[in-house]
Amino acid sequence: MRYQCSEEEKAFLQQYNASLYERPSVTTDIVVFTLDDLDRLSILLIKRGQFPYKEKWALPGGFLHVGKESIDECANRELKEETGIENAFLSQLYTFGSPDRDPRTTVISVSYIALIPKHRLQLCAGDDAKEAGIFQIKYDVDGMLFSNSQTTIRESDLAFDHANIIRIAITRLRNRIDYEDDAFNLLKDQNEFTISELKKIHETIKNKPLDLPNFRKSFLRDYVKSGKVKELKKTINSKGKPTKLYKLTGGDV
Repeated sequence: MRYQCSEEEKAFLQQYNASLYERPSVTTDIVVFTLDDLDRLSILLIKRGQFPYKEKWALPGGFLHVGKESIDECANRELKEETGIENAFLSQLYTFGSPDRDPRTTVISVSYIALIPKHRLQLCAGDDAKEAGIFQIKYDVDGMLFSNSQTTIRESDLAFDHANIIRIAITRLRNRIDYEDDAFNLLKDQNEFTISELKKIHETIKNKPLDLPNFRKSFLRDYVKSGKVKELKKTINSKGKPTKLYKLTGGDV
């Protein structure tokens, strides 16, 4: 139901002077997780083509078009510009508003997590980006490293406070994976997958091995018996024996 203003309130709004109050800029930053060709947890980064932090690597994102889009619409627009993907899985992560996080002015960033299979990514640097790349997430004594066949980036070399955003995103993802259906968004094919494929995604995100019998038991209870996932009639050969295939019953789980 649309809000109805009283005549007194309409008069107040007509005289309201928004310039009396300082306004921060608002952006979205998107942590795009994927798996590389060896099923290692990886992330999409873009190299900035403009100041500040020119030539530094950063998360994809951009400024909100004030009065023209919601913050969720902004995140989806930026994701499409950087990856070519529409209607991807997006989960709001956290709002970052430290006054010194951007040297230009006070910039509030609403961050998101996106989970996208690598084969769906169509990397295309946006207006203020020089290039884009997929980087495996690694760790050493100094913290996170982001590595691919061309370069390795230390977290201290990332623009803005994006290293902190990524750390929080990884923690959130690992905490969510046991009670949310995030892992399905990283399957190569949601219409045909094995329990082992899904288990591997869980192991990659949690960064630890899982017991297959217990994982299978939970999968059958939480997804097959609930009707979210359907067992297919055909199988594939794995290690010399037939392996069952499954599919999502429709849409996102």
